Amino acid sequence: MTIPVHIIGGFLGTGKTTFIRDQLAARKDEQLAILVNDFGEASLDAATLAADRPYEITNIPGGCVCCTAPEGFVDALGEIVARGPDRLLIEPTGLARPQDLIDTIRRSPHADSLEIAPVIVLIDPARLARAGAPERELIAHQAEIADVLVANRTDLCEPEALEHFETWAAELWPGPLVLHRTTHGRVPVELMEWPENEGTRLSRVAGGHRHQDHAADDSHDHHADSTEGFRAESWRWSAERVFSRERLFRAVLRMSQGLTGAPLARFKGIFHTDEGFLLLELAGGAVHEARSLHRRDSRADAIFTVEGDTDPARLAAIWLSDAVLSDRELEAKTHEIELALPDGRVRIIHRKELLGLPDGIPDVSLKFAKRAGAAARIEALWQAHDLPGSGHAILCAADGFTSEPVPIEALRQGVLLHTLDGEALPAAKGGPFRLLIPEEVENAPSACANVKGVVRIVLKKDTAE
Repeated sequence: MTIPVHIIGGFLGTGKTTFIRDQLAARKDEQLAILVNDFGEASLDAATLAADRPYEITNIPGGCVCCTAPEGFVDALGEIVARGPDRLLIEPTGLARPQDLIDTIRRSPHADSLEIAPVIVLIDPARLARAGAPERELIAHQAEIADVLVANRTDLCEPEALEHFETWAAELWPGPLVLHRTTHGRVPVELMEWPENEGTRLSRVAGGHRHQDHAADDSHDHHADSTEGFRAESWRWSAERVFSRERLFRAVLRMSQGLTGAPLARFKGIFHTDEGFLLLELAGGAVHEARSLHRRDSRADAIFTVEGDTDPARLAAIWLSDAVLSDRELEAKTHEIELALPDGRVRIIHRKELLGLPDGIPDVSLKFAKRAGAAARIEALWQAHDLPGSGHAILCAADGFTSEPVPIEALRQGVLLHTLDGEALPAAKGGPFRLLIPEEVENAPSACANVKGVVRIVLKKDTAE
């Protein structure tokens, strides 16, 4: 049996703790575990919850579990799994991004014992209406990953603020599964379960799940005036599937060139790729990409201009499915490091080359606590291959995890662990390659400074370059 894990997101003061208290009252027949992450050291949220009943509470004080305390978070997960509760509720600080927690859970040693349940994100419509740009951006990032988006404290906001919230939420794509309005953090327990063919239930569907919408048809007429001549198609895949970014681009470009037998009028998709979750959109005949915070699944929507009985979706579905990396391809990536350069060239770095780089570190334990093994300095690798000195890098792991963009200036101060006791660094130690960046390095986000199972480093120019 796996333990459902709910992440309860939301900006500071939106009612996350109140929501958890309401769930405790509604789930008296369940053994609940609560993992609380306080931004300060006072542990006020944990103390507030514990005042009511002695539930199983684990607290990680002093920072954000998805940034400054990732290993403390994984250790806490292990303790909770050992206790075997019926359900786990995680309340990160209001400054956290829930998607980082999902990534950490999915690649933790306890992943097989945990099941990602719907992510709940609470928003105060009144606060959203008056929020400045930085706060509004963080709220938008949190809402983008919500499976259940909750407008809380609706009794304390003006009708205009609630209307503004609903207009704002309607513009989210793909948007939450549920939009719920409430007071005092009350959310029915049934909304915290996956609907059929959503979330982890989608993973039981073999291959891409295709939804057909013959846009020229409706329930009454085969030639609806507003959609005649168009055909819309949608596909979805479980989040565990990892796509080749290169093959995805090729598939969308072939679709845009009309090689399916019908011109492509529109394409928009979110995919879990070997370079992270990406939003791909066709505009002006070119494929544009941006990083996405969505984690529920991979999905694509396409609209074709059609005549007669043409079925362009058949070929499109084949090309998109062919972009999924096979288990063999993912496994093959674990024996070497790929360096993907900004101009599209790829260099393969083998362990033997890393061993021969100058100024190597025989044992990193003196520099990095709780780490052991031999490492190459990234700076030596950069000099050996005359790599770009500016821009940013995305670190890609064998399991499909990718880091946030890391400035190259910070990356060059890191090391790449490659060997332990004369053998390849074992997977249990983060191998076969593990990247570490010292905590004191400026502009190195701590969430990106310790990446296990690295198989690819993608170099990109900054937008302004």
